Amino acid sequence: MPEPTPINGITPYPEIKEDRRSTSTKTLPPIKALYLNARSVRENLDHYIDLANRTEINAYVIDIKNDAGMLMYDSEIDVVNKAKADTPGFDIRTVTKKLHDNGIFVIARMVTFKDSIMTTYNPDLAIKKENGEVWESGTKWLDPTKKESWDYILSIAQEAVNFGFDEIQFDYIRFPETSLYTYKMDFAPGQSRSGAIENFIRYMRLNLPQETVLSADIFGMPMIATKDYGEIGQTLETIGNSLDYICPMIYPSHYANSAPKGSMANGVGQTINGIKFTHPDLKPYEVVYNTLMVGKNRIEKIPGYNLNVRAYIQGFTLSSLPDGYWMNYGVEEYQAQMKAVYDAGYDEWIFWNAPNTYVEAAFKPE
Repeated sequence: MPEPTPINGITPYPEIKEDRRSTSTKTLPPIKALYLNARSVRENLDHYIDLANRTEINAYVIDIKNDAGMLMYDSEIDVVNKAKADTPGFDIRTVTKKLHDNGIFVIARMVTFKDSIMTTYNPDLAIKKENGEVWESGTKWLDPTKKESWDYILSIAQEAVNFGFDEIQFDYIRFPETSLYTYKMDFAPGQSRSGAIENFIRYMRLNLPQETVLSADIFGMPMIATKDYGEIGQTLETIGNSLDYICPMIYPSHYANSAPKGSMANGVGQTINGIKFTHPDLKPYEVVYNTLMVGKNRIEKIPGYNLNVRAYIQGFTLSSLPDGYWMNYGVEEYQAQMKAVYDAGYDEWIFWNAPNTYVEAAFKPE
């Protein structure tokens, strides 16, 4: 690829003139996936293979890099080994092979810029404070504007592809929220957080095999917000130029509710597609459907965008919401969200449940 011209701030990369998105997506069946954590992969993989063999589930999202920056397998990357940022002795290739042997599509979830381990080992890669010290708020972050950060992430993505993953899914592909945190960023004239994220994705696309499917997890709000919500670098109209999929996290429990105080409470609720939701967790179908429709209408207005949407939907109960503002998510709530996806004109979804306590009766037998 052409060498970029270095500038102070974000390094620009040439536009991708041709459609370099994966040819694999044109032949894949609709992906119906569950997220699996490292413990499930290590201890319960046979159960989930059986679940896929007897239900509509045909893919799994597996952590390869967690939100501390730890790789969940034994890596061959030199800097990873020096930083002690991997899991010695666990060969992830045995997992991808076993899943492939059962016809299961394998997605690598990589927490991208949130990374305390590598930024501790190499502080030059970290987001900084105004005084030049490493910025942190619980965790440290790789600087999304630095090509050195990109190259580190690229090396992990390339290894994941070599180890058998069919798709690379970038999570935490953003900046920390400026509404919550203050940190220093040196942007080139005319550049923005969204531009930095778009350049990063373009760099991944140019340097990974074309058959590799690329996706990015985004908040649900960018689907309905007409600007870079929270100034994190996730703008719907630009983030997907070099991606095969965006995966908006449309969890009804995570939208603002009208309770006077408590988790997700703002005293008002959340308006989606012109509808005011005061108790969004109690309306799984309506929240998912209307969020998808707003985003879909925006995407369709952009000539040649051709962006696929595969939503993350809620596979958990959030009982920490205020009383009266949450409910148990069981078979009915799972299936209501799936129906919302289909009614919005999409046919793919991923369920998220961090401890992997899924309501398996919700999935159609096959």
